[in-house]
Parts: sequence; C-alpha cells; structure tokens
Amino acid sequence: MMRGHALRLLALAEAATLLALLFIAVPLKHFAGIPEASRIMGPIHGLTFLAFSWKVVQAWSEGLVARQDAVRLLIGACLPFGGIINERWLKARLSSDGA
Repeated sequence: MMRGHALRLLALAEAATLLALLFIAVPLKHFAGIPEASRIMGPIHGLTFLAFSWKVVQAWSEGLVARQDAVRLLIGACLPFGGIINERWLKARLSSDGA
C-alpha cells in the first residue's frame, strides 16, 4: 500500500461526515424536528475527526508531512469541503514526493 493512502482516505471520510452533519443532520434537527440525526452523526463525525487528526500527527512524526503541512491539514479538516481539498492536496503532494 502506498504511503499516505490511509491519510487520504481518512481526509475524505472526515469531509464526508462533516458535510453530512452540517447539511443533513443539523437541518433535520432544526427544521424537521428530528434530533436523532445529529445525535447519531455527531459522534460518528467526532470519531472520524479524531482518527484523521491522529493519522496527521502520525504522518508528521514519520516525516511524511512537514509540521506546517500537518497544521494546514488540521485547519482544513475544520472547514466544510476542506477535507476534499486536503485529499486532493495530499494526492498531488505524495505522488510528487514519490511516496
């Protein structure tokens, strides 16, 4: 398996769960009166975010990404669609590094 593949997959998973939380679960809670949507999606996104954050720290400690890149990835994970941008950036960055 190529280096960084798990990091890229987690970036996409984090992005998908954040978007599902923001654009599906929260509106269902507030506009349709279905709080269960955010009660389910919130912890799923939280765990996915923690897994991605851990993988970023691990990639930094292994020298796969530089410190400023790790910070960039973590900030991007907090923004809607940031995880998708992170994954594309990682794909380009890791393929150019030969990783």
